[in-house]
Amino acid sequence: MMIALVAAVAAAAGCGGTPTRPAPVTSSPAPTPTPTPTVPKPNEAPIITSLTTSSPRAEEDNEVTVTASVEDVDTPVDQLTYAWSATPVNGTFTGTGRQVRWRAPRLQPTPDTYMLTVLVTENYTLNGEAKDNKVTRSVEIHYNDSYREVTKIGARYLTQLFPDFSVSPQQAVQDFSDSCPGKFAELNDVRNNRANYRILSGTYTNVTVTMNSLMTSADLRGACTFVDIPTDPKNPNFGKQETVSGTCLLNAIYENWKWFLCDSRFASSGVATSNGYGLQGRVPGRIISE
Repeated sequence: MMIALVAAVAAAAGCGGTPTRPAPVTSSPAPTPTPTPTVPKPNEAPIITSLTTSSPRAEEDNEVTVTASVEDVDTPVDQLTYAWSATPVNGTFTGTGRQVRWRAPRLQPTPDTYMLTVLVTENYTLNGEAKDNKVTRSVEIHYNDSYREVTKIGARYLTQLFPDFSVSPQQAVQDFSDSCPGKFAELNDVRNNRANYRILSGTYTNVTVTMNSLMTSADLRGACTFVDIPTDPKNPNFGKQETVSGTCLLNAIYENWKWFLCDSRFASSGVATSNGYGLQGRVPGRIISE
């Protein structure tokens, strides 16, 4: 009887009793991610988008305006620094910002080409350390001392090239512009001179220069004297030294950034010769009366 009761209890426990629950599974906590270090944004250098001048040419001791257009994504352009220079001779800069005035130097070789340069500097701090970005840009400008330049080529023609018998006619008119008819007329005069006279000397003094308002045309006027010996046997004064004086008038034009002679005339101050041969060939240019 006791055995049967125990068996019944055991059977009941196996069929309908409370089940045993499994132990809960615990998971390990996720690892904490390592923070990515912040990389400072690189500082971009300024960009000079253009550099311009108020005129493509500069007369000695005169001013032109120079303007730099600048962009910078990190620093206001007015907080950048601007350093200006010129080569081959610095001249004088007035101002320190993006727009300055440049006064061309005096008594320099003329004509010449100058380079005006701006150096733009951006100062900034990176990781507590002072840094800078530097960029440069240049612009070309043509330099002229026009009064000195035209006086020089005028004197060279009348005192060196025309009077020198060893200089060929083509070399003698080297300072004349090909665009001027006066060059070819002068070339014929020099050929005539070389064929019939040997000029011993030429002088050119008391020269005045008158420029137009645009500085593109100039008139030169000065006293000139030429000493020659006729080489044509038909000339009654063949082999004799002669002297003729008068006023030499030259015209000059500005082309391709330099000055050229364009026309030549001669006005006699008195009777040049009594032999009927006149002045043509003895003096440069067209004969005129004043």
